[in-house]
Amino acid sequence: MAEFYRKLMVSEANHYTMFLGFARQYGDRKEVDEKWQRLLDFEADIIKDLGKKETVHG
Repeated sequence: MAEFYRKLMVSEANHYTMFLGFARQYGDRKEVDEKWQRLLDFEADIIKDLGKKETVHG
């Protein structure tokens, strides 16, 4: 299972970096980066309240 989840993580990381790269290439870089930072902040707020148990999807 560990190998499966590692491969899944790598795949998902490739997806987000690809789409973020497209947004930066074809959109306004400053606007994209501001929206990206807001999303990161929003997700950080969610994650901090999930606890410390090892679970999938919280």
